[in-house]
Amino acid sequence: MLQSRTLPTVAGLLRGGRVAPPAPSSAISNRVLPRTCGGRRLSTRPAGLHQRRHHSNQVSAQRSGPGGPKNSLYGTPSVDNGKLKAVKVHKATLSLDFGKVDSREPLNISSLWLRDACTCPLCVDPDSGQKNFSTCDIPDVPEVQSAEVANDGSLTVVWKGDNVVNGSDDGLHKSVWSDKQVQEWRSDLSSLRSPHIVPARRTLWNRSVYEQLWKGDGSCTVSYMEWMQDPDAFWRAFAKLCETGLIFVTDVPDAEFEVEKIASKIGILQHTFYGFTWDVKSKPRAENVAYTSQFLGLHQDLMYHIPIPRLQLLHCLANSCEGGESLFSDGFRAAMELKLNRPDLYGALTEPSVNFHYKKGQHSYEMVRRTIEETHGHLETLHWSPPFQAPFRRDSITRWKPAATAFQRSLSEAENMVEVKLKPGECVIFDNWRVLHGRQEFATSGGSRWLKGAYISDQVHRAVEDQLQERNGITDPDIERFRSRLADEELDQVASLLGTTRI
Repeated sequence: MLQSRTLPTVAGLLRGGRVAPPAPSSAISNRVLPRTCGGRRLSTRPAGLHQRRHHSNQVSAQRSGPGGPKNSLYGTPSVDNGKLKAVKVHKATLSLDFGKVDSREPLNISSLWLRDACTCPLCVDPDSGQKNFSTCDIPDVPEVQSAEVANDGSLTVVWKGDNVVNGSDDGLHKSVWSDKQVQEWRSDLSSLRSPHIVPARRTLWNRSVYEQLWKGDGSCTVSYMEWMQDPDAFWRAFAKLCETGLIFVTDVPDAEFEVEKIASKIGILQHTFYGFTWDVKSKPRAENVAYTSQFLGLHQDLMYHIPIPRLQLLHCLANSCEGGESLFSDGFRAAMELKLNRPDLYGALTEPSVNFHYKKGQHSYEMVRRTIEETHGHLETLHWSPPFQAPFRRDSITRWKPAATAFQRSLSEAENMVEVKLKPGECVIFDNWRVLHGRQEFATSGGSRWLKGAYISDQVHRAVEDQLQERNGITDPDIERFRSRLADEELDQVASLLGTTRI
């Protein structure tokens, strides 16, 4: 008879390594972190941005009908963000006035930037969404003949002596931006949206919270037919994946390549040296601990790889062996608990001190990463893969070890883990940047165990997030306001899970 194990001090990884026995526990102090609030820089929308920044899939981004997701990601969108009221033209800039609703000064935009941001059919190909000119073709100071604001808040600028694209009449070129485009400029004018953004309101969970979402109201479960054929059901499930990082697809047909079909509803699969898909089976002389029957501690996949896969899918085709239960834990919850109670230890995990590597056969990969990755004060991703850790720099392990031990203890406490024995016809989808996964040992003397796996890249994942944002009518200013309170909100969530109150 197999025995379930508690998680050890050194977690196993789906991509390799043995584990060590558990370390004795020690309490983490309940000191509360002072309230802080981090800001995030958002983007402009220059020419061609309706093409977005990703390789998107073919899922429709039409607005949701009855029963579809509304505004669960960012809260209720603003009804009136303050429409553009007036524009003044200066030599090299245009000054945009949004009226009294905006407490900020008028927004000054360079004429060079604005001419480059034209999205008319002459400047941006309507079919491909690609620019028909180079920024270098624009004069250093494009000349504005006129600029007008319509009642709906849209902006029209007529450029004089403009030869940037063919088709302009008499050297005049007209650019028109909708109210929505103008509103997005107010978020930030520095650059395109950062490739590392906090995309959604996240629900941080322990076992009881997740089981209520999963088994209680069923919001973290979707049937195969709904996922594949019902747009509203697909978007509800994808929104829940963004929120929790973990969902289950049920009633999947018993076919080896169904995992590709499920993944393809999100987008193209990410290829790694394991291929587009791969099998998790026990085999002799395994080059990877995933291909054994032994216990696998909580881990993330391919921390040595560039890019790290964002989503992982595991479709259960057989699981009749004794044991083999899958384990999941919300790494973001554990990280925020550490930030709440021991910000000094949290800080130690944000330093670039962990070396990861994989060297076997013709494969040689190596990367230095932070255990906790932040962007502008917001938790972005985790890197936790002990079996693939290369030797530390001698001056970094002493500071890292106590912090990592406290982090792992929070991850692996029974009340923080979801344990489930996947059944044939079930497929789990989880965020490999956030949710750590593992497996109990299983017996090979009887039965069989076979999971078919696939990865989705972060770029593809974000493309669908963009569609979800547009489908829900969420604007970039809405996201900016949401992010401004994200750090406090997630610390409050963790305090609630712990039964404490932040001061």
